Amino acid sequence: MSKKNKEQKEEKKLKKEEKALKKGAHENELLGEIPTVHTEELVAYSKNHEKQAESEDVTAEEEVRTEGEPVVKKEKEDLPANVIATSKAPAAIGPYSQAIIAGDLLFVSGQIPINAKTGEIEGEDIETQARRVCKNIGKILKKAGTDYTKVVKTTCFLADLADFEGFNAVYAEYFTGKPARSCVAVRQIPKNVLCEIEVIAMLK
Repeated sequence: MSKKNKEQKEEKKLKKEEKALKKGAHENELLGEIPTVHTEELVAYSKNHEKQAESEDVTAEEEVRTEGEPVVKKEKEDLPANVIATSKAPAAIGPYSQAIIAGDLLFVSGQIPINAKTGEIEGEDIETQARRVCKNIGKILKKAGTDYTKVVKTTCFLADLADFEGFNAVYAEYFTGKPARSCVAVRQIPKNVLCEIEVIAMLK
């Protein structure tokens, strides 16, 4: 190879390197420096991020992306302020609420002897079932910030009036304020239980 060709080749190489350096410098200006992150730092960041995500209510909103449209966030609907709901009493499984606040009064839906933890009917005798019903009502009253002593009216349903004496003995243990009451026998109560009670209570 002649000396001239050698010099030309060397010059091309230098120009190529210079061009590459200029390109790299330009990219750094656009992107900025990318710091080196060690594996331990990445693991720590990942754990912290997971904890933060767990502390948030991830079900509070849902992102829905439709083709050709921007991302739309759907907020989870909160219960109205006047609706009372607690997991410590049987859930409302139909188009109704466990209880509703109207003014200074609380209206509690009829409660039957379902154990909220097991989802099963508790007991086979009237005393056991009546006690569970009263306890369920107590959980709802507590959630609303009131108690048995603030109950002003109850409506009681019995599958058999022959159970009235046993039912009444348990009822008296809880409703010590002696609220107004209606007690009737009905042909059938949901899930074939022996009793059901609904109440109206004061909040103040």
